[in-house]
Amino acid sequence: MSQVIKPAQTVRPSAPARSSGRDPRVVRNVGATLLLLVFIAAWQFLPGLLKTPSFVIPPLTDVIKALTDPVTFPLYMSNAGTTLSEVLTGLVIGIVIGLFGAIVLAQFPSAYAIVFPYIVALESIPKVALAPLFVIWFGFGMPSKVVVVVLLAFFPVLVNTLHGIRGVDRDQIGLFEANGASRSQIRIKLLIPAALPSIFSGLELAVANSMIGAIVAEFVGAQHGLGVMILQAQARLETAAVFALLIILSALGIVLNLIVRIARRKIIFWSPDSK
Repeated sequence: MSQVIKPAQTVRPSAPARSSGRDPRVVRNVGATLLLLVFIAAWQFLPGLLKTPSFVIPPLTDVIKALTDPVTFPLYMSNAGTTLSEVLTGLVIGIVIGLFGAIVLAQFPSAYAIVFPYIVALESIPKVALAPLFVIWFGFGMPSKVVVVVLLAFFPVLVNTLHGIRGVDRDQIGLFEANGASRSQIRIKLLIPAALPSIFSGLELAVANSMIGAIVAEFVGAQHGLGVMILQAQARLETAAVFALLIILSALGIVLNLIVRIARRKIIFWSPDSK
């Protein structure tokens, strides 16, 4: 029997997927802007519609007036400088202690096993409970605030750096040792670069914690700072001023976090989390 030979079917290349034409960054920016506009409108009009007293939730215009008042604005900025000084000083000290402690503990497992449980126990104590002791020991000035910020900043840096260093592949360390690298070379050229993504994650947490630490310490006992001004405004039932001070605190925190994110993108540009 003769077989009928069918002509070979031509395989057509699949058409490329059509692009939606929407840039994800544009979509995110538009969504964030719309959400902000909705939030602003709700803040401005809902208190009046719900007949909420102004000392409970003031309209946004009252908050803006309190924030831009020519008499109080310089005072706000002066106290913001005090709080920012406490934050930056404690943050730098906490970061240095956290990085150095993580490198040491990662290199000496026995020291890690002995010391780390006590660090966790110290971190588990609420800093609000420790702040009065620091005021007694260091006074109402800047040192007591800096100590609280250091305690809140160093732990996330320490833990994240330890996680990054201890997560390095043992085979990579063995390869460096096989090529005659010293312990300092392994630390500088392998361990720390490999731990950079984790280190920057710890830095972001440290920035957020440092703002909290400074304000909590000022609540407990201080002569200057945004925390002191918030307590004073709250005692006078000036809720608009409280919200104005919270906006300043939020702006400071956003700027510090943005600096860390920019540094992350510049330094560890190869990491997917930095894009």
